[in-house]
Amino acid sequence: MAVKTWVWVVVALAALALVGLIALIAAGAYFVAREIDTKPASKASAEQEFNAERTRFGDEKPLIEIDEDDRAIRSSFDPNQPPAATKPEVMVVMAWDPEDERIVRVRLPFWLLRLGSRNRRGGSLNLGSNSRIDFERLNISVQDLERLGPALIVDHRSTHGERVLIWTQ
Repeated sequence: MAVKTWVWVVVALAALALVGLIALIAAGAYFVAREIDTKPASKASAEQEFNAERTRFGDEKPLIEIDEDDRAIRSSFDPNQPPAATKPEVMVVMAWDPEDERIVRVRLPFWLLRLGSRNRRGGSLNLGSNSRIDFERLNISVQDLERLGPALIVDHRSTHGERVLIWTQ
């Protein structure tokens, strides 16, 4: 009994879809492995690493201020500021948790940030537990961050000892 041609076409399309799905999963795993770095760090070594990153910005104040309840309360963004000469390519989030004694560094390319905030002003960045930076509430978009150029976005130390540093480069 001969198998109809349409059956072979359906089987081939299903196989192609499965291969595509596997490739997508592999690409996602590669991206995560490449852009997320986590390592153990004592309080002293974490402080040293944060200070080393922070010194690159000198006396520059962070764009977003966070209160003692870990809520973003205000930004120093000026929409009338002229665009910077260079656009940032990535946003780096560096966080230290005293309970886990680990530093996590995540590099988010701006193409991914733009994709996540498409058709919306702002977007948000979850910093863990109840901490969240809502760019929309602060009237800051990904395009605004690009216009600012490389900048210090957040430098925060919580009452529980966590530390977060966010910048664009």
